[in-house]
Amino acid sequence: MATERTVQAAGVIASCRFAVPDRSLPWLDPQPPWFAVASDAVCAGLPIVPADVPIVDLLSAPCTLAEVVAIRAGRFIPLFGDGPTRDEAVRALANIARALGAGADPRGSEHALSLAVHPAAGTAPVAEVARAVRKGSAATYCADIALAYAGVLGAGDAQRELLAGALSTVDGLREETALAAIVGGGDYSSYREHYALLTASEFAHAPAVRTAKAWFDFVLARRMGAFDTLAALGDDATLDPASRWLVTTAALLHGDEAARLHMAKFAEQSIVGLRTWLPRVPGVVAREMAEVVQHPLNLRFGHLRCAAARDHAAAAIRAWLTAATETEPEEQEIPGTALGPEPTRAGRSAIEARAAAGEFLLDWFVSDRDARETVDSFARRALRLYHRLRAATLLARAERELRPPGGMLTRVERVIWQPAVTR
Repeated sequence: MATERTVQAAGVIASCRFAVPDRSLPWLDPQPPWFAVASDAVCAGLPIVPADVPIVDLLSAPCTLAEVVAIRAGRFIPLFGDGPTRDEAVRALANIARALGAGADPRGSEHALSLAVHPAAGTAPVAEVARAVRKGSAATYCADIALAYAGVLGAGDAQRELLAGALSTVDGLREETALAAIVGGGDYSSYREHYALLTASEFAHAPAVRTAKAWFDFVLARRMGAFDTLAALGDDATLDPASRWLVTTAALLHGDEAARLHMAKFAEQSIVGLRTWLPRVPGVVAREMAEVVQHPLNLRFGHLRCAAARDHAAAAIRAWLTAATETEPEEQEIPGTALGPEPTRAGRSAIEARAAAGEFLLDWFVSDRDARETVDSFARRALRLYHRLRAATLLARAERELRPPGGMLTRVERVIWQPAVTR
């Protein structure tokens, strides 16, 4: 009987929300993909049957088994799945609050991130947000939330880049979406490719992009002169706190004893707007920052080892390229027992290889695997927290715009603002 009431209630809610689909939302035509019944394979081995799998729009805290199965089965309303409306923006904030608020389970962020992109609808809802904001039919906070959602929850490069790509046409967010998409590489160790994107970006001269590029130069390309550029950029008081935090991570790598204090200060400035309604954020940031700053002497030593290995490899590669491309003087006689000059075909191959490799072999290649993994791991943690801090600033701005002026709060609004009201 309870199961029948649950199914009937879900049907009533669904009919209220989707009885007359907005035809401007293509993922609702002819009906939302999250209405598809969960398969027996998804429910196999679990104490739940397909009829009991709900349609998730707002997570519980902690998340129930039925909700986890629903997420796996695609029976959930994705980010802005009902369109770029205030209600959907509030629902997105509420899911973040359930993931990073009081009483959330350890995998709350993972469950909330699963709601960002539906496997059937893809990024169509988020792309609709971008289109509506460009037309002026939706508020800019919808785009802010859609971009900040993945960053503040600690999404990987792939998911963050996916959402940033869908929002890249929003004029007021173009620099922010560019940073979200091109400052990365930790998931697949594709730092060099992301560095190339930073260099070629139309925002290459923007302070935040210049800071990220100089950070890649110093930390990952081991170009020691880039630290002076970072120090000069970090002295600019108008630079955003997340970028200044990134500068201090390079100072930590350089051996600055006071870097950890500066990192804590800039991190606090970035998350100050979330403390009231996301009480777990300071703890998450503190834990991730502790992972970044652990073993500073070993990290410094690893970075110097990488630089030395890079220099030795570059010298060896240059010597090989020189030997492969140069020719012997014509008047020199070559004994029959000695090897002749490098064949022309090998010389051409060397030239082509150098042109194709660009600066990778000469300035990025490190043969010392242990040292490289130490620095790459540091970079991966630092970039993940960097995006969390950037997203926190963006999300705090959107939350201030969405904050209700007073009066009765809806069920979803109470998830976000009820703690603030009771205080």
